[in-house]
Amino acid sequence: MRNILPVMYDDLMYYKETVLTHPFAKNTLHRMRITGKPFRYALEIGELIFGTEFAKCLEEVKNAVELMGEIHDADVMIPEMKKHLKEVRLVNSMITSRKEHLSTKCIRDIIEDLRQKRNTMYSELCIKLNEWDAKNFKERLINSMNNLQTEITSKTPAS
Repeated sequence: MRNILPVMYDDLMYYKETVLTHPFAKNTLHRMRITGKPFRYALEIGELIFGTEFAKCLEEVKNAVELMGEIHDADVMIPEMKKHLKEVRLVNSMITSRKEHLSTKCIRDIIEDLRQKRNTMYSELCIKLNEWDAKNFKERLINSMNNLQTEITSKTPAS
């Protein structure tokens, strides 16, 4: 795990620059999420082996991957809701009486709400990714795995 997890982290962060600089690069964000899932699962296995600092790293990754999933869900739902809006407008165009038109307000409100939530979650994700660089996440991860090794060797009785 000491050899694999840093490489998995690098694979995840490969997409970071594009995700940060292009907020609507949805496919890149989705690939980053897909790359983050195995990293998260590997960290979950390691949680049983390594200490509390490692568990903190896992929690950060878990939150980031879940946030990416929520952003992806919004990215999928917004176009779907736009399709429904278009269909209602098409139906309204066929109805001659204004009184009989279907209201689109609810759908427009849902789309606007999804956009706002997506923008908020995207900002949170960007902050998390930048914090990982600032706090040197990879180094923390490696140190948390190496600290266990020193704890084990210090607890073994001398021969």
